[in-house]
Amino acid sequence: MPELAEINLQKYQISEQFGFLPAQPPLTRLPHPCYQIWEDTLGGFPSPSNYETIRQQIDNMPVLSTGALTTEPEWRRAYVVLSMMSQIYIWGGCQPSKKLPRSLTLPLLAVSAHLGIEPCASYASFCLWNVRPIAALDDPNPEVYSNLENLAIINSFTGTKDEEWFFCVSASIEVIGGRMIPKMLEAIDAARDGRRGQVTDFLDELASCLAQIDATLGRMYEKCAPSVFYHRVRRFLNGSKSMGGVWYEGIDGPGDCRSYAGGSNAQSSLIQLLDIVLGIDHSDDGGNGACKSHGSFHRHMRAYMPGPHRDFLQLMSRVSNLRPFVLSHGTGSDLRAAYNRAVAALGQIRQKHLVMAARYIIAPALKEKGKSGLDGVRGTGGTRFMPLLKDARDRTIESISSGVCRDC
Repeated sequence: MPELAEINLQKYQISEQFGFLPAQPPLTRLPHPCYQIWEDTLGGFPSPSNYETIRQQIDNMPVLSTGALTTEPEWRRAYVVLSMMSQIYIWGGCQPSKKLPRSLTLPLLAVSAHLGIEPCASYASFCLWNVRPIAALDDPNPEVYSNLENLAIINSFTGTKDEEWFFCVSASIEVIGGRMIPKMLEAIDAARDGRRGQVTDFLDELASCLAQIDATLGRMYEKCAPSVFYHRVRRFLNGSKSMGGVWYEGIDGPGDCRSYAGGSNAQSSLIQLLDIVLGIDHSDDGGNGACKSHGSFHRHMRAYMPGPHRDFLQLMSRVSNLRPFVLSHGTGSDLRAAYNRAVAALGQIRQKHLVMAARYIIAPALKEKGKSGLDGVRGTGGTRFMPLLKDARDRTIESISSGVCRDC
């Protein structure tokens, strides 16, 4: 097997500096004038006066060909524009729409097929390809993304700072963790060759990186109020599964009914990559049906990732070897201690995320619906929230107890 450290990350559309974010800031507008109507329609939102007229505007849009899209950044920008307009069309009115017009569905299907991603709004729409530095930098460095005040979203559903902060925190986390990807490949090579010291150093560095991610995640509360997220932002992250699907109009007929999950951080390739590298398996449940459901949810979320990123996760699932390498060494070793610190740091992030989910979803839902209404609360990915929260809590505890070498 060739050395993984020599792998061409560009093949998987991964940047050595920015991870799963593009190496260059995403486009703020499609350059070809034929797509001006798309950009102008999306740019007119979120003016409150447009909430009830946005569907009519989209209904009257012509069906445009994707033939004028020539570069990958243009394809990504088209996906952001079309998928965000689809969310606005479905959720922007007083009542959700059960259909999408062909002016959206036909180009969205074509763009999504090109990118290898589901034809709906996703984490890539909101975060990966919709966050960029405020300053027009031709060659930004990772430090730019570490300062959240340097970041902004290109398009917004609500025009609130809360929404912008929510996605900018996620983008910053992507860059913090993404810089570890080349080192992950080197560590897997080192484990294959028996270079224990190098693997130990990597695990220590990963634990420090995870601590920085944890601290960045904790900044969410600074400028994203739970009440604003729950009552204004969250509806635009919903998926069509929550209402039994949406009809995607075809060329000459009604088309077909499609059902998709909503945007979710579970669609972050980085989050799943961390599990893969540390050997935390969400599918091997030892007979526990709840854990199997959680693992199935994670696998399902990969369809909402860009195709090359999904391919990279599949590659890493085949070659990841750090956990067996750690277990092959004696108890009390520096290697095992470093592995334990990394898994514990990941567990800390999960625990913080559970607390955050409770503050941003459970608490507002309690206030709005009362205790009896909580069973119907769903996560942004479209699953029922209470079983998912319990499942994630149980899985976090299991990851810490089984992910850490038990006999250390």
